Amino acid sequence: MRGVVSKTYKNKTGGTKSAKQAAQLKIQPSPAHLWWIVALWALLLASYSNSFKADFLLDNEPAILQDVRVHAATPQNINRILNEGYWFHRPNSGLYRPVTTFSYLLNYAVLGNGTNPMGYHWLNLGLHGLNVTLVYVLGLLVLEEGTLAFWLAAVWGVHPLATESVTNIVGRADLLAAFFVLAGFLCHVKASTSQAKYAKVFWLVVLVICQTLGLFSKENALVLPAIMLLYDLTWRERATWRQRAASYSVLAVPFIAFFLVRYQVHTQLRIPAIDNPMVDANFITARMTAIKVIGKFLSLVLWPARLSPEYSYNAIPVFSWQLTKWENVQAILALGICIGTLWAAIRWYRTQRSLFFLLLFAIIVFSPTSNLVVLVGSIMAERFAYLPAIGVLGCGVIAIHMTAQHLFRRGRAAWAGWITVAVVLTAFGLRTYERNFDWYDAETLWRTTLAAYPNSAKAHLNLGNALWKMHDTNGALAEYQAAAWIAPDYGEAHTNLGAALTRTSGRLPDAITEYQIALRLLPDSFDAHNNLGSVLSRIPGRQQDAVTEFRTALRIDPNSADAHTNMGSVLSQMPGGLPEAIREFEAALRIDPDLVSAHRGLGSAWAQTAGGLKRAVEEFEIVLQKTPNDAGAHNDLGNALAQIPGRTPDAILQWKLALQLDPTSARPHYNLGLVLAEMPDRKEEAIRELEAAFQWNPDPRVQQIIDRLKAKR
Repeated sequence: MRGVVSKTYKNKTGGTKSAKQAAQLKIQPSPAHLWWIVALWALLLASYSNSFKADFLLDNEPAILQDVRVHAATPQNINRILNEGYWFHRPNSGLYRPVTTFSYLLNYAVLGNGTNPMGYHWLNLGLHGLNVTLVYVLGLLVLEEGTLAFWLAAVWGVHPLATESVTNIVGRADLLAAFFVLAGFLCHVKASTSQAKYAKVFWLVVLVICQTLGLFSKENALVLPAIMLLYDLTWRERATWRQRAASYSVLAVPFIAFFLVRYQVHTQLRIPAIDNPMVDANFITARMTAIKVIGKFLSLVLWPARLSPEYSYNAIPVFSWQLTKWENVQAILALGICIGTLWAAIRWYRTQRSLFFLLLFAIIVFSPTSNLVVLVGSIMAERFAYLPAIGVLGCGVIAIHMTAQHLFRRGRAAWAGWITVAVVLTAFGLRTYERNFDWYDAETLWRTTLAAYPNSAKAHLNLGNALWKMHDTNGALAEYQAAAWIAPDYGEAHTNLGAALTRTSGRLPDAITEYQIALRLLPDSFDAHNNLGSVLSRIPGRQQDAVTEFRTALRIDPNSADAHTNMGSVLSQMPGGLPEAIREFEAALRIDPDLVSAHRGLGSAWAQTAGGLKRAVEEFEIVLQKTPNDAGAHNDLGNALAQIPGRTPDAILQWKLALQLDPTSARPHYNLGLVLAEMPDRKEEAIRELEAAFQWNPDPRVQQIIDRLKAKR
């Protein structure tokens, strides 16, 4: 390709020229750049054209649907995002990513996407497209050839490993961090080569902004200075160290700000063994397992057939020296590959500098999540490969180019290279397109995961969760039992198993046992305490025990509107508990003003309080505004109106509306019958309503009322 780079190296894969010629390397504006970028975006759109219907799966629910901070763009929510951890319901998770959370606020409240996933997917794809464009520019700098830069950006852009970052909405943290790292790196290159003072200051300011926003998007953005240094050491002749020094100096500002803010937020990372089994292994075993994971990543880059959103216990077993098992032999082979890669990188420093840069680029950007330096929250995740894949695939592009040059003449070599890349792009693009379908719903995603990794405890748990939402209690029960069998110390599996048992006839004692096991394993489990409280509230005489569990749950997560509502419901049934119940319902509504169950509970509590009928009516009306087809709410509103002088006709209307929605509901028939029985000219109608109530709920007391009314005919 001509006219893309103004002055290139003679050896486009890393050969050398004089320092004077090398320093002239500049990317000039050219129509060819625009057409290549348009082609890249077209490839992305084709590969991800079926991703826009993917649902809110995995961490999307707690990060978006359940995080009330992103549901309205208010000063209070903005302040909370800045001063709280990433996970709304887990403030001590150790993650602080306000920029990522603000992006969800942008989608949900500002752009009005709400619970419609399409807008989120468009933004994700747009970010990925920007990243692909930046990788193209990176390729021009590193590979020094427009064709090779296009190949790199295209292959990386459509690679199936990226689907977890692009199609999975919360993969946005990786998209944002990658964007700011790549953009910051290019700002450093521009600042180092800018001759005009104001231009240099401009690029330095943008560099600081990129590093700051990157760190507050995801922690792995801290690799930016290392990438800058790698580039400067690889191509020392492109600028002087004096020209480059300013970039490193100004980066002290975002790093100091980042660590100060994290210190004030008091985030602390806790790593469960179920997510990363290396935490229970010794140093050597953990690092050999990490090496095995590196081998797994490399195999997925080359052959992304068996993809998974979950590689935790026991999808990838911890390394052992039993070499009769293939997975342990894989670790030894991966170690050999890593050592060979480092040796090759050092050897190629002077002769193949593009390969040197790309190999070390992959190592540097993978280091924060590799579990080699420090243990992170997961043993492996495909999103960890989002940036490192640039280096690995860049080496692959160079290999294709050099092989074609070696085997064919110049003209045929170009065709051979294009044909090879076209085949790779087609294969990767089709696999990405196919993979997007897996993200459409939770059941499909986890069934495909278990087909690839049947020993993944979390995959069984998540499939159980999907079946639970589909009201397939038996299916969910079987999956939870499988998860608990694979990982007996998996507290969340026991918690969910307890929930499934509560819906199984005669299994309430077993449910309590499972919750107690879960609490022995996870004493600070909010779900276990909250769910155990719900079960105890159904047992006569155990209401106080239920309140104790709810109080414990709220100490763990004071921002849980559901726990406040549950405690309010129990307190409203206890003698003298109405005032506190009202306070609990109001606390729930301060957290989540749209929580229907809290409005309903508050209405019922006010209806039992002297002088509270007006407030009860207001709450039931709010419930009906949010759920107009709720027959129970119409019935409750009718009950409250019937106790207010002069509002009997309105009460009758509400009961009739309830019966239009649910003719089989006994309560509205009964309430309507009692009121009509007090009207001299409507006793026959009252009898019909009471008989209908008795039909759907054969209560002897109702029959007695019917008999008395018939006797007075």
